[in-house]
Amino acid sequence: MKTDDTPVPWRVRIAFGVGQLPEGIKSAAFGFFLLFYYNQVLGLSGTLSGIAIFLALIVDAVSDPMVGALSDSTRSRWGRRHPYMYAAAIPFAASFYFLFAPPAGMSEMGLFWWLTIFSIATRTFMTFYSVPHMSLGAELTRDYDERTLLSSVRMVLQLLGMFAVLIGGPIIFFGATENYDNGQLNPDAYPPFAMAGFFIMVIGVWVSALGTHSQIKNLPQPGPEDRFSPRSMLHDIVKAFGIPSFTAVVTASIIAGMSQGMVQALIIYTGTYFFELSPNQMTFLFTGGVVGVVSGTLLTRPLSTIFKEKKHLYIAGHCWYAIFTSYVIILRLLDLLPPNSDPIIAPLYIISGTISGIGLGAAIPLTSSMIADVTDEHERRYKRRQEGIYYAAASFAGKAIGGSGAIFAGLIIDFAGIPQGADPANVSSESVLRFGWALGPAVLVMTTLAIICISFYRIDREAHATTLREIRRGSAG
Repeated sequence: MKTDDTPVPWRVRIAFGVGQLPEGIKSAAFGFFLLFYYNQVLGLSGTLSGIAIFLALIVDAVSDPMVGALSDSTRSRWGRRHPYMYAAAIPFAASFYFLFAPPAGMSEMGLFWWLTIFSIATRTFMTFYSVPHMSLGAELTRDYDERTLLSSVRMVLQLLGMFAVLIGGPIIFFGATENYDNGQLNPDAYPPFAMAGFFIMVIGVWVSALGTHSQIKNLPQPGPEDRFSPRSMLHDIVKAFGIPSFTAVVTASIIAGMSQGMVQALIIYTGTYFFELSPNQMTFLFTGGVVGVVSGTLLTRPLSTIFKEKKHLYIAGHCWYAIFTSYVIILRLLDLLPPNSDPIIAPLYIISGTISGIGLGAAIPLTSSMIADVTDEHERRYKRRQEGIYYAAASFAGKAIGGSGAIFAGLIIDFAGIPQGADPANVSSESVLRFGWALGPAVLVMTTLAIICISFYRIDREAHATTLREIRRGSAG
């Protein structure tokens, strides 16, 4: 591993970040389009869609720590992480493609099982790539601020992948046709969309693996005692959650991810049915959200000079996001806004989404950075480097954005009673109100819970410096 004060070369930073492009594509597709596609386009109920995604999350809960422990103990001439990164690219991308290309004429239960199987496959193969990839963020440097920079670079590249889906998707694949004024309702648009994602995913994974390959010689290697077994994996997980700061950041990130995932999965519904935006306005909404999150991510490192501790910036960012996400929905529910036909409504909602994204973008990179600091605390306590176990939890928290959030989203859709493929003009006002009352306050409640959890994170700048000094003394001894 590089010394504490040696900066990571920019070419390595960029290569590391490029590896997040595939996850950005997957996250945007899962978060914004998957539920809408299976529910509104293919006719699968919101509840069954949520159950399918929940089953995939259950498998994730097992596969993430297993892959983390496996990569921690892997011995090869390509190190601990890179063999998995190279091998997972094609299976990950292929599973993603088939998820959005089910055979025609399937029954509702057939669609349910197709969604379940390929959600599991996509998430599992992604785990074999993403857990080793994220673990590199802690291995490339020990520096407190450099880790935040690396996390920010990774997040910017993930957002570029999301931008490609949210902006490129509507422009290239989901445009209006003779049969579909709203191209997002066109079933024939989704397989080509997924095929484009396939190629970008494969290229992104391999570019990242090749671009960081030169660092293998500097990365930690497994010790003689590091051997993979289910029993040792469970033991390592128990030890990891024995560090209170790790429990705090993982719990907070999962709850915050559920809130973000719910908002993402429902944003098409919110824009289409709650604020009655046109397809062009929806494109501006997506664009504004991505621009906001990218802007916030670019501000994470500068803001860390104002908010000296990562936990404080994390809390501030999520508060900002929750307020600007929910206030416009709540004002509509309280009848304090003009009707949707008023020309101010669409710009107000789009601008609010952009502003809320700034807070989210500033907060998200800190999860990975804080977990990296926890891995040093682990080494101080147990004299071993086991980034994989810790980043397995980070991977699971990230997947909660598109997974458990979609579960809540499916329940909200069925609770509101929004018909499948409904024209906004034909959806009852009662359904729209139920939808809003379920969504708006839920964001505030879940964000509050996440903030309560992160308040128990105890690794600050001074504590981390002390940990590194103790590790160096132990190595010298």
